[in-house]
Amino acid sequence: MFDKIDKALSRLEDGSMIFLMALAICLTFVQVVMRYVFNAPIYWAEEVVLYAIIVMSFVGISIGIRLGSHISVDLLDALVPERHVSVLRLIAIVLGILFALALMYFGGQLFLNTLNRGQLSPALRIPVATIYAIIPIAGFLSVFRYVNALRALLQGKSITQSEDNLRAM
Repeated sequence: MFDKIDKALSRLEDGSMIFLMALAICLTFVQVVMRYVFNAPIYWAEEVVLYAIIVMSFVGISIGIRLGSHISVDLLDALVPERHVSVLRLIAIVLGILFALALMYFGGQLFLNTLNRGQLSPALRIPVATIYAIIPIAGFLSVFRYVNALRALLQGKSITQSEDNLRAM
């Protein structure tokens, strides 16, 4: 069941990144054409692109963890004996989980505080809290990915091996 959830989340993350990237590129292109060719800029386009980039950044955290390209110190892996590398990876995973839990907690607090204020974005007039909601969501996705990495580490697999196994399903 864990693998099915992982596969579904991977598709959701990848699909949202593709959609948001395409949206940002197309909207930026249309905005440039409208501004410089027709002298009629789209007033909300920059805000949509900005929010798309913000969401892509936070979703990218989870994708980076899933692909094993999260922050690590490769030099330490090379310097310590092979039997201690797994301990270093375990420490990195635990620290990553703590950071992701902090994202969930403090991002949730920010979301709730902003929601209570009722602040609206300048151009789109949507609640700013909807944009801040990505922070605790990214924290949750990161915890899930780190738990999956921990599971792979305890089973003796690398993170990229577990990714290849999921794609083979």
